Parts: sequence; C-alpha cells; structure tokens
Amino acid sequence: MKKFLLKLLTVVTSAVVLTTSFASCGLFVVNTDRDMKQTIATVDIDGSDKTISAESIYKRDLISGFLSYGYTYVQSYGYTTSAAYELVLDNLINNRIVIQNGRKELSLAENATSKTELNAVLDEFKSNLAIFATQSEVDAFAKKTSEKFGSEKYLEGLSKFVYDKYYDKELTVNDAPFRFVESDFLYQTISDAKESANGLIDSFIEIEKEEVEEHEHVSYTVRTTPTMDKEEEEEIDVEECKKTTIDLTTNERVSAMSDAFDRFVDLGLIDSSEDYDAKIENSILNLGYFRSMINGTIESEIVANYEDVLKLKNKLNENDNASELFDMYKQLEEIQEGQYAGDVTSLETKLGQLSDSTFVVYNTDGYFYVSHLLVKFSDDLKADLDESVSENVTKEFKNTKVDEFAKKVTAKDLRSTWVQAGYGVYEANNGKVRFTSDYVYTDLFKYFDGDVEIDSFHTEKGEDEEETLSISYYNVQPTEIDYSAFAKIANKVLNDDDTTELPYGVVGTAKDFATNKDEIVNRFEDFKFAYSEDEGNFNNYFGYLYSPITSAKQYVEAFATACSELTGIGSYKMFGSYEYGLHIVLCTQTANAYFKYADLAEFTEALKEEGSAARNFMNANNDLIESNYISNLAQSFINKY
Repeated sequence: MKKFLLKLLTVVTSAVVLTTSFASCGLFVVNTDRDMKQTIATVDIDGSDKTISAESIYKRDLISGFLSYGYTYVQSYGYTTSAAYELVLDNLINNRIVIQNGRKELSLAENATSKTELNAVLDEFKSNLAIFATQSEVDAFAKKTSEKFGSEKYLEGLSKFVYDKYYDKELTVNDAPFRFVESDFLYQTISDAKESANGLIDSFIEIEKEEVEEHEHVSYTVRTTPTMDKEEEEEIDVEECKKTTIDLTTNERVSAMSDAFDRFVDLGLIDSSEDYDAKIENSILNLGYFRSMINGTIESEIVANYEDVLKLKNKLNENDNASELFDMYKQLEEIQEGQYAGDVTSLETKLGQLSDSTFVVYNTDGYFYVSHLLVKFSDDLKADLDESVSENVTKEFKNTKVDEFAKKVTAKDLRSTWVQAGYGVYEANNGKVRFTSDYVYTDLFKYFDGDVEIDSFHTEKGEDEEETLSISYYNVQPTEIDYSAFAKIANKVLNDDDTTELPYGVVGTAKDFATNKDEIVNRFEDFKFAYSEDEGNFNNYFGYLYSPITSAKQYVEAFATACSELTGIGSYKMFGSYEYGLHIVLCTQTANAYFKYADLAEFTEALKEEGSAARNFMNANNDLIESNYISNLAQSFINKY
C-alpha cells in the first residue's frame, strides 16, 4: 500500500551522515548546549483552542536535518547554504503540522486505541520506556532526580516516570508518540535504532582506519539489481527484532562509540550534560540523538496510520464499485480508440510502457512481450565466426555457422560486483556467498557461482542465529561454464529439469506455465540477472514488446524471427544470432490477454484475483483518487497554518 503523505513530506528519521570533512568545513565553529536549544519555530495548529500543545522546533533539529539531507542540496543541486537551511526548516514545520493533525485524528474516540491495549503496551515495554520519552518528559524528570544521566538507576527512574504518567489513562492528543502505534512497530523501531548505532560505530572505525592506514580501494560498477516490487508493509518479525544488539564486544568498538559521542557533542546533536554507559544498550539509545531518531520513526508511523484513516473515506473496492470501475474501463477504451486508431507509433509507444499502473484497452492483436537472456560471443569467438563467414556465403551456410558457434559460448555468474558491493551474505560453513530475497526471487540462484578471496572480516550472528561473517573481498572469480552446462540450467529454469539440455533452435512451452507462471517467470528473471548480458531487459515489467508490424525492422533478424515463431504465453526458444551470441526468449504476456474483458461479469470476476489487470486497474485508480485527496488535504493544512 502506497503511503502518499510520507512521500509528500520529509520526515527525517535517518541517521546523520558524518564524514571527516564536517570537522573542517567551517560550518560549525562553536556549538554550545544553549545555542542548540534555541527555539527557531513554534507549531500550534489549534491556536486559541489549545487542544494540542504548541511544539517547538529547536536549532538542534535544524542542524540534524541539514546533516541528514540538506547539505546534499548544496553539493548536488546548486542550493546556497542559506536556501538549504530554509528548505529543512520548511520541512520541519510542514512535518509537524501533519503530525499534529494525525495525532488529533487518531486520538478521536472512534479511532483511538483502547485503554486495555495501551496498558498492555506499557507493561510490555516497562523497562524500555526511557527511550520513548519525549524531551519535555526528560526535562520534567530531570527536575525530580539526582541520578546521573544514562545510569542504570536514571533509566529505571525515567521509565517509571513515563509508566506512571500514562498507565490506565485514555489516549490524548498530547501523549508521547509511542502511545499511537502498535507494539510490533515499537520492537522494529528499537531494532532499527540499535542497527543505526552499529552503523555509527562502524563509520567511526572506518574513519579511524582511513586516518591511520592508506589502502588502495577498487571501485566497481555494480551490476543492476532487481526491483523486487514488494509490498511496502511487510510483517514484522518481533522475535528477530528482539535479537538485535548494539555490538560493543571489542575495545575498538567501544572506542569508536566514544569518538562518535564526542563528535555529536561537538556538532551540538547531543547535549554535553548527557552521558551513557557502554554496558547498557538503553543508555546509548537514551541519548537525545537516538531518542529523537526513535520518536521521529514512530511519528512516521503515526502519519502512515493517519493516512489509513483518511483512505477509508475515499476508497474504491471490488464489492461496491465494480460497475463504476468497469465504466472507467470502457471510457478508457473509447479514449484510446480515438488516440491510437491508425497511429501505430503512438500505440506501440504506449504498449512499451505497459505496467501494473499503465493500461492499454485498444485492440492489440499480434502484440506480445518477451523476456530476453543473452550470452555474448567472446571477442575471440566472434573474430573466428567472422573469419569463417565471408560476405558471399549463402544464408543457410551463415546460419549453420551461427548455430555452431552459439554452442561454443561460455557463460559465468555476472553478479561478482554484487558480492564485492556487499550485497551477499558469506556463509562460513560452506564458503559460499548467498543473496537474500532482496536480490533474488527464488532459491535456484541464491548462491553466487564462483570463488571468493577474503580481505578482512568480522563475525556476526545472522538470521536464525546462524553465524555469518561481514566480509571485504579483494578477489571474486565466477565459475566459467560451457554451453552444455548452461543449457541444463536453462532447462531447469523453464522445465524444472536439469538432467538434459534445453533444446537449441526449437520452440517449446515452459512446463506447467499456465498453473505456475509466476514461479517460472521469477526463475527466468533470476537467470537473467545472473547470466544475461542484455541489461536493457532488466526490471522491465513484461519484457520487450514484439510488434507484428515493426519488430522485423527494429530488432536483428534472428531475434525478430525467433519471436515471431513463439506460440503464445509461456513459449520459448533458444537460438543464436550472428551479431551477438546465444539468446533465449520467453513470451511472458500477450497484450490482448492482459487487459481485455468482454463484459461486466468477466471484469468483476477478475477483480477478485490479486495481480490481475482488472485488480491493478482498480488499485491504480484508487491510488490516483487517494493521492489527489491526501495531497490536497495535506497542502490545505500547510496553507491554513
């Protein structure tokens, strides 16, 4: 589900990017605690009503926002420093306006969480509540305690202070952010904050290494990675979140954390009166910088929950709106009839843009889409082929030679740059690099096929408590495989059989494609990302458009001919071309089959199927309706206040 408010607004929750350049760039000469506590804006959407307490934006917030993203506008987009600060300040104010409206809506009786559920969250996080405290709660507690900031007794006292303030109380608009979200999200937030702390420590270790050692670094052009097109909202694994820890197991990491703390105090991002105990994770997370990050993350979820409430008022659905949606479908058909009748160029341009949010209803007989994999001839092999084929040979002789040389190609796993860029997980028990579901669709290609040599490493606990290593590599060599081995992999991908080779030059249909389409297409996508040298076909919704009118002139002859021989969805062919090498094409979809419905009944039935064109059409129109409504509403808030 798309979150439009989060895309409209800049809700700063990411860690500050620190480099050694900030120490000497002249932006920060003196940063005192008093200076950083200056109020630079006050946001009060209720005015005299006073339902919501006015909230201050401090200079510290402005500096943090500038370091998080504002300075990139200076470096990359030609902003002056002053203009970048104005941009950050505007965002901070706009964010606060929307967040206050969100809290107001979510605290209404019909939307509010029950007192029982609120109490359950307080009990569940009783010992962690200090890290969810707002700055005003920290300040109020400071007046009541003599305990040292960040000490064990201080954290216990602050947690009890927060607990007593809210226990058995109804939700109100002025409650701390954690009161508005579910416990699973709080676990995720704590886990993310710990990971951020680890990242901060890692960055200071790297800074130290760069200052002490001079390394020759190799830069890699990283091979394209898949756009996984996952749902934005994934289920939170609470048990995995609970396993996350701040790694301070070595003196080096303890020292790096101390350096990070000192740097943040110098920058004014942490008050000099604050302190922490390196043996207590919550003591680190209680530092103002991390508490702001935690509450900022939670406020992003408040905005998302607020948006969900708004969407309920403006939503199309398959049960209540099938007739309205079908009318919209027929209107689009009429519009496209006028646009594309007799205009092949415009029609094919539109067909080439087909996606889960772009549709063509106009009659498109003969058009279909092919996913394409290419293993190129090596330079030597191409030179030998050129030498064996003179200009005056017959077409049949040339094709015979192409077929002969296509079976001489060698292939290799081209994801070595993924390994070098750290996208894989090194498994110490088998010496292999595994790619997670962020980079592969199926398990068939989850391991990099090749050898790696390690530059440096440290041990970490990975998923399911298995021990893994964080690796720096200096030599990654993919295994080279011959045509026969490659053709067996291809047959496994398309027909779930790796005992024989995929037949060369023969049109076939992938096994069980009608019932197992998604799995086969995903296997073929993984196959392409691992071995294909045609990166232009990566992350392409269906693949290349085949046109019965223009493809013969657009594509090389062998490719156009092979595509024209395909027999429908799921059909494939492996062949060679004189110009490039060894190809495989797979028909993933026909243009007509994707978005043609005879009547309302057929359309209504398709609406029930997740991933169908009708369902995508509903989602796309719903997204448009929702985004227009929400963006206009957000802008009206901002304009009003």
